Amino acid sequence: MADEQRARHDADPRPRVAVVGYGNVGRLFGDLLAEADWHVTAIDPHSPSGTPPAGGVPDLRVQADIGRPTPELRRALSDVDVVIVAVPERAALAAVDVIDECVGHDVSIVETLSRKARFLQAADDVLAPRPLVSLNPLFHPSLGWVGNTVTASVVRGGSNVDRLLHLIGAAGAQVHHLSPGEHDRCVTVVQAVAHAVILGFATTLPRLGLPPADVIACSPPPARALLALAARVLTANPETYWDIQNSGEPGATARTALRESVGELDDQVLTGDDTAFELAFARLRTWLGDDIDRFADDAAHLLGALVARRSDSRTAER
Repeated sequence: MADEQRARHDADPRPRVAVVGYGNVGRLFGDLLAEADWHVTAIDPHSPSGTPPAGGVPDLRVQADIGRPTPELRRALSDVDVVIVAVPERAALAAVDVIDECVGHDVSIVETLSRKARFLQAADDVLAPRPLVSLNPLFHPSLGWVGNTVTASVVRGGSNVDRLLHLIGAAGAQVHHLSPGEHDRCVTVVQAVAHAVILGFATTLPRLGLPPADVIACSPPPARALLALAARVLTANPETYWDIQNSGEPGATARTALRESVGELDDQVLTGDDTAFELAFARLRTWLGDDIDRFADDAAHLLGALVARRSDSRTAER
């Protein structure tokens, strides 16, 4: 097998990466590495759909479930320099022992989960001494790298880890380094509360018994923005959002704080305490500090774009 691998590398000396899970996040990394002239192998249990992208990305497709490895999948993993695990948490946990069995001790392992603790608890010792890094692209892949943030929790570094982080930065993303614990205490909590707000808003509307057509027609721009965010969440894979909410302490902490905040607002209104309401505004302005004007400007651009899109669609219908 070693002779066969050397022969393949002599024929094609490009760095070789296996992307386990070729959904939106997997393709995001696969495209980035293919553009950098890496050899990309896509591993996914589902058949590829649509027309392959220009340039033949990926170089090789293996239709297999990482939790039930086939001989073809094992061969593919045995001949790589980097493995990127871009699957939901349940599948990622199932992948740990398979990766350990199939890849060499110098192969870099990259995971992209929204919560780090459970995977690293299962994988850290098992996958040692391999380089190991936890990444989290904090954006939907359709938005692209430019102007977005990727968190990086480097457990064990290596040359290919450094190369990958450099490529992400060169693509226009900000790489923000955190420890795995810091990631879960901050990033997972923020994601959990944001998604809870969006899903809570969307879930409340049917509960109020409001006709969808009237709600959509009469929503002011902030409500339209929330409806747009809800639609974006609802057209994605539910398992991604479940992993964030089902993250243990981070998700529970986020939802508890959200309930308490709504409860405080309810108390202020029920008691007619407009002074407390105004003080809450003042505290939030102080908390946002010098960034408040920048975020208000972001909101103006976002809501202006929504209004313009509605105007354009009405004009097109005439």
